[in-house]
Amino acid sequence: MKKNQIVLTQEQKENFQRFLDLGDRYRYSYFWGDNGNGSRRNYIEKRDYLSYKTTVNGADYEIYFSVSMSRKNVYVTKYVYKNGVSVRR
Repeated sequence: MKKNQIVLTQEQKENFQRFLDLGDRYRYSYFWGDNGNGSRRNYIEKRDYLSYKTTVNGADYEIYFSVSMSRKNVYVTKYVYKNGVSVRR
């Protein structure tokens, strides 16, 4: 069976790549120590937030990545939906 070619815009490539990069950055976040002062944690939470909706080859995608930090813990929430259904690897 022949697969359809996927053509992404530059914006789509950048946002999908950012999602992957954020996932790599926070892969081992459970092991982090002190996360600095409150303003630094707030800065990181805003910097590393991503919510993006787009359509690729007729399918609607929504990607989401957020970070929540306390003094000692890092919590990551991420998901990908395709046509409203969660996509799992």
